[in-house]
Amino acid sequence: MSKRISWEKLSWTEIAELDRESTFIIIPTGAIEQHGPHLTIDTDIYNSDAIARAVAEKITQGGKQRVLVAPPIWWGTSPHHLGFPGTISLKNETFTSILFETIASLKPHGFYRFIILNGHGGNIGNLTATVSKINEELGISIPALSYWQTITDVLIKVGESEIGGMGHACEMETSLALFLRPEDVNMEKAIIDMPKQPTPWSCIDFRQPGFLNIPLDLKRDSRAGIIGNPLLATREKGEQIFTAAVDRIGAAIEGMAHLKKSDLTTSRF
Repeated sequence: MSKRISWEKLSWTEIAELDRESTFIIIPTGAIEQHGPHLTIDTDIYNSDAIARAVAEKITQGGKQRVLVAPPIWWGTSPHHLGFPGTISLKNETFTSILFETIASLKPHGFYRFIILNGHGGNIGNLTATVSKINEELGISIPALSYWQTITDVLIKVGESEIGGMGHACEMETSLALFLRPEDVNMEKAIIDMPKQPTPWSCIDFRQPGFLNIPLDLKRDSRAGIIGNPLLATREKGEQIFTAAVDRIGAAIEGMAHLKKSDLTTSRF
């Protein structure tokens, strides 16, 4: 049996032979949106896909479970970035439909162990609503997670910027890029662009987000499409962040391996 981790690289006969009880399918989500003048517009989806693939490789090589990575859902909900050229934003209902129909296509063939691995903050609210819709209408419970939320302690440890320095195209995302693909980073164009907070409770930071969620407009709320301090980014920080995310998410998937089909499906279906 092939040990490939990419769903699209398998034939239909190889997929038919997969053990449904031990096969997990990760669906990476993210965005195609501006990330300042120094990072590429595929930053969010690239990060979630890279983490998903590292998790799949790590677990699949262990031999207990098989983890496959579905084709990533490149576009997310990014209306707050449309003031900059290059951003492609989906409506909430479009994003939901793509995820819903992906699961609806695979569930009839016996697959039920799915994980949505998200790389874009603007998708979080939509994902919560979408997995609820999937549970209600398809009868299957799917966890959704954003990689940075699994490693808040690590971000606090490695972060040197003040709160507000890890928001967007920032110390964290630039560090990840310097580790994963430094050839795509132009640090000569990186600038400090700390958030213009309407209130002390609306801070945008991966380590300590404010509890007052005021919708953003990056053209209004930043100078260059950055929220934070990318000048403090390093390759070493990126490696620590990436490794921690892979370890935490991998442990979560292995921790779900004991769940039975009845634990993840609704009795009404």
